[in-house]
Amino acid sequence: MDDSDLRERLEQRLMSHGVYVTDLTTDEGTLRIEYETASPGDGVPHREVGRVLNRLLALHEEGWDPLDVRADVSSIEEEPRGTWRADAEWLTAHARGDLSDVDLSQRVIDTIEEP
Repeated sequence: MDDSDLRERLEQRLMSHGVYVTDLTTDEGTLRIEYETASPGDGVPHREVGRVLNRLLALHEEGWDPLDVRADVSSIEEEPRGTWRADAEWLTAHARGDLSDVDLSQRVIDTIEEP
């Protein structure tokens, strides 16, 4: 699955939840996603992090090989809201059943950095 296909599949599922992918690239084994959130307030909306993660996990079942994920989140007005990451090792462990939904979510939420 190339970056273009991956982006299209992510966008299709996330737009209805107010998550707009603005850039997606793969660089040296890392999937870099930039997206805008329509959610009000400051910081990175945790629910949206979960939506992006769930979609990536579903795409893994469709043939996407997990990579380290780095996400930059901004508001619709292009104000930085923060960053988060998910390591490929965590995604793979989850797919094998070695890491629960709750544990994966907590690991990712713990990586959030906000301005």
